[in-house]
Amino acid sequence: MSTKLEPEGTYDGVPAYHFDNRLGGPVLSHQQRWDEIAGSHTGFRSTIASGYWVITEGQAVQEALQDWRRFSNKSVTALNPDPKFLWIPEMLDPPVHTIWRRLLGTDFSPKAIAAREPEVRQVAADMIDQLLERGEVDVLDEFARRFPTLIFMRLMGLPEQDLGIFLDWVHDLLHLTYAEDPEGVRQLSAMTAVSDYFAEQIALRREAPRDDLLSRVLTWQIDGEPISDYDMHAFCILMFQAGFDTVPISIGWALYHFATHPEQRTAIIEDPSLIAMGVEEILRVYSFVVPARKATVDTEIGGCPVKAGEMVMLPLAVSNRDPERFDNPLDVDLHREQSNHIAFGSGPHRCLGSHLARLELNVAVEEWHKRIPEYRLAPGQELEQHGNMYGIQSLRLRWVTA
Repeated sequence: MSTKLEPEGTYDGVPAYHFDNRLGGPVLSHQQRWDEIAGSHTGFRSTIASGYWVITEGQAVQEALQDWRRFSNKSVTALNPDPKFLWIPEMLDPPVHTIWRRLLGTDFSPKAIAAREPEVRQVAADMIDQLLERGEVDVLDEFARRFPTLIFMRLMGLPEQDLGIFLDWVHDLLHLTYAEDPEGVRQLSAMTAVSDYFAEQIALRREAPRDDLLSRVLTWQIDGEPISDYDMHAFCILMFQAGFDTVPISIGWALYHFATHPEQRTAIIEDPSLIAMGVEEILRVYSFVVPARKATVDTEIGGCPVKAGEMVMLPLAVSNRDPERFDNPLDVDLHREQSNHIAFGSGPHRCLGSHLARLELNVAVEEWHKRIPEYRLAPGQELEQHGNMYGIQSLRLRWVTA
């Protein structure tokens, strides 16, 4: 993937480029492209499809995320300003969004998540123990994707024997290349299967509630009305999307980082108290989430004259790697005094699952290095990352077995 933008002229006086965030590329190429663009632009117009604005000024990105009145969450995909789908609560604005967040807060509070730590740690330890004697694995397939997915399934109350099916769906929904699925047939099939699966799970809990998150949500009321099957379905789909990709991507970047920075790997093994800041720094430096918002009014941000109804892309990397916010912003600093990044977003829609994600990431790094302290990138692989969400496609690590 070339990091150079292809000029297309101007749009309302602002530079316009043939910019397509869906394209994959060599590992770290997306983050480096944002660095390059942010160094010379505060914002520009992408001419892809019907067009959208791209904000590349760190402070402006955070401003837009915090201002839901000007920048609505009713659409969160730059290429789809009028979606036919709904993810709850992400694609709701206050005050309804606030009600959902408050109700969900009990299950995702720091106290509730801390209580799950022994279970989370045991799952991670068991999975890593099963890999020890193999000496080389694709850690994304064998650990990074399996571990948080199983935790999520337990939280939701889904049958653990369905783990393999879920991982197949996640692959087809999120990680197929254009060459593998040019007509989108496999992706559509996976979407249909996921939809049908959750419809069945909702029906089962209406008939026989259990002690799980799905059953609890069915007891809630929003504005005096019980949760409809439609809204339950929209909630389940969001949880599926959020629970099965962001943490696996983050674990992948963490293991990639420590595989390629052996001096820092030694440091966290000798002093595990450094892991917490290491995780925060990896979330910041390897920022991979690129949200979007829909303008509700004619406004200006990042030097772009945005009209009501237009989409605005807000790459978190330009804020998290901003030299005006961080000293040596491209370096993971295990001793940084604070890392006030926005890897989990900012404002009222900041990631609800951030406490669970942090627990899973810290546990994954801790338990991995207890068991496999010495490892490296397996030779003979060309590391590539996806477009949209910048996860590594495949990551084989090698270590010496006992």
